Amino acid sequence: MTSKILVVDDSKLVTDIVKLRLEMYGYAVRLAHSGEEALERIAEEVPDLMVLDVNMPGIDGYEVCRRLRDNPLLDDLRIIMLTSSDDKSAAFEAGVDDYLNKDIDLLNLPNRVKLVLEME
Repeated sequence: MTSKILVVDDSKLVTDIVKLRLEMYGYAVRLAHSGEEALERIAEEVPDLMVLDVNMPGIDGYEVCRRLRDNPLLDDLRIIMLTSSDDKSAAFEAGVDDYLNKDIDLLNLPNRVKLVLEME
């Protein structure tokens, strides 16, 4: 079964790059460009994993993550924060499963996605 991934970033360039990269590995990818849109997409269909940016207008990535973690129906949803922010501790406090830096780790994203999806 193909894993479903929601990529959330306010930069269309970033979402397009991440989508292409993940689709090369066979993942089904949907996009959202704001925290609000991400929450709407998850209400429509829960993905297996979300790749989430921090800095977005409106609801930021930390708040999106906290809201999702507060919902017991979404316990199985895995979240990777992919951001240029350096505040790893805030990301993990919000409830992410993994943290990647856009500038350094983008090429490793498919490998990390695979590892996080295999987590129990």
